[in-house]
Amino acid sequence: MATEAELPPVADRGETFEAQETFEDNPPKSDDIESPKDESAEIELIKESEGWVFPKIKLAAWDAENEKQWEATGKFIAKRNLLASIPNLLCGFGVWLVWSVIATKIQKMHDVDPNVYPFADWGSPQGKQYRATLFLLPGVAGLSGGTLRIPNSFLTQVSGGRNVVYSTSILLCIPMVIAGIVLADSNCSFNSLIACALLSGVGGGAFASSMSNISFFYPKRLQGMALGYNGGIGNLGVSVSQLLAPIVMAGAYGKDPVSPAGISGWPANAGWLWFPLCAFSSILAFFYMSNQPSHGEKKNIVSLINFYWMECMGFLASFIGVITLIQTRSAGMLKTPGGQVAHKFLLVLLAAFCEHLFMLLSPKRARERVHKQVVIFKRKHTYIMTWLYIMCFGSFIGYSGSFPKLIVDLFGYLEGDGCVKDNSFTLGGDQATCEADGGTWELDYDYPNPNAPNGSKVAWLGALVGSLIRPVGGIMADKFGGAKMTMIAIVFTTIAAFAQGALVSICRKLDDPNKYYGAFIFLFLCLFLGTGFMNGTTFRTIGVLFPPEESGPVLGWSSAIASYGAFIIPVMFGISLTAGAPEVTFYGLGGYYVTCAILNFWYYLRPGCEKPGV
Repeated sequence: MATEAELPPVADRGETFEAQETFEDNPPKSDDIESPKDESAEIELIKESEGWVFPKIKLAAWDAENEKQWEATGKFIAKRNLLASIPNLLCGFGVWLVWSVIATKIQKMHDVDPNVYPFADWGSPQGKQYRATLFLLPGVAGLSGGTLRIPNSFLTQVSGGRNVVYSTSILLCIPMVIAGIVLADSNCSFNSLIACALLSGVGGGAFASSMSNISFFYPKRLQGMALGYNGGIGNLGVSVSQLLAPIVMAGAYGKDPVSPAGISGWPANAGWLWFPLCAFSSILAFFYMSNQPSHGEKKNIVSLINFYWMECMGFLASFIGVITLIQTRSAGMLKTPGGQVAHKFLLVLLAAFCEHLFMLLSPKRARERVHKQVVIFKRKHTYIMTWLYIMCFGSFIGYSGSFPKLIVDLFGYLEGDGCVKDNSFTLGGDQATCEADGGTWELDYDYPNPNAPNGSKVAWLGALVGSLIRPVGGIMADKFGGAKMTMIAIVFTTIAAFAQGALVSICRKLDDPNKYYGAFIFLFLCLFLGTGFMNGTTFRTIGVLFPPEESGPVLGWSSAIASYGAFIIPVMFGISLTAGAPEVTFYGLGGYYVTCAILNFWYYLRPGCEKPGV
């Protein structure tokens, strides 16, 4: 393996990394050779892709670091692509994370009427087991999203950014239509919901290709700003889901109640909320986004075939992970919390391994383009920045998937002794009377808190805070340095994580935890603030740490691995809640943040470090 010193010099933006190799090492193909063009003539050709009325899809040339080209036409084209990219990424996040909101609504309806969504195909779980099972919905979406980000890390150069973005939004429509149909039946199978959640993972995968694509349009001095706006406003899709989905799920809109008992709640409406938004965003990308000159194939149909092939391989790898999850849910190792944790990490490794393997089955030309990008795996800093970005985005997306349901799980139930009869709990009484009446006497039974706070009123604030602060982190990193800003945020987030763990430990021992509800929300918002800020700072660091043709794939691949947080963190909370110690998850994350602080300081901040000023 080549050492850092032996690697070729960093390319200026706009110069392909491959151009630095010798002719003998990598003789160019005839379709890769371009004759030199006069700069003014080149700008005129690029202007064919300018404007808002049917602009040319394929850019004739592009060099964001060329000031004359940037001012003449590059700035407008880059801005138009950014404006069209953002709503598509917003839809991706909205669809990906909507399952945390749907799961919360299903749980509340089931608490009132146990005949609603009993999930007989999963053994009709009850109590804590039912709540832990529902955590799998956002978890499966997270597993699929993380796996699909792996091919999406490379798809921008394989198929062209415009092709990838609009095609992804078309795919987003599919799980939302299916969810709208399936959830209309209160006796739907849990496996059908898992299938929808798996398909929704395409929204998680979209982030890698979207961020990689935008990085090619902007010069280094504007990387933090551009990536911050694209990622930050795109992340708002989580808040949109957590704010609007509960509202639309509460409305009948002329439909009969889903519940046989007539209780309110229409979870299917969440699917119909996102379907038209995804379709509209796809149209925007189709007409107003551009493909970079060196990205994709000469025939656009070939680029699209490559895209759908690699996405299907991602779905297959995700399916293997999810089907293994289902088939091993009764395995012996799951009898202990430690075994359950190991089980989930093994599932992530299995899905990631399968996807990397399946990429070898891509069409030849696509495989060649991917192979040119795998040079990033020779870079030590690819792995360091990935470890840091797991802390940022992995935490952000994991908290986003857990926050709405954690509010319900921690503050929506109380413990007490009472009688359970016909799936209904009555607090108090005595055991003899209960059993004589045909009931079952339960000790420390979890029953709904009649004074539980309405979590849906505030759950959307977490992702909103984290999303809005992301571009601020990028802009401040452009000005003061990404590593410095990241270190400040790590300290802040670590303190918040340990404090939240201590607070949760106190709350679960109280008869009425509601008095600490405000503090719980405040500390969670601090976690979103810190992780959202670091999302912007670390991506700026990657943008200046790597040459242009590598920064895009590194952005994509690091975000792919980090997005598994959307699977790991929700299921970790599910495991710790079932074990009666949810604070352990916060303590574990706090300890991980400490290791990130050490790495960030050692490689990017200490005197004499390898990469100062990033």
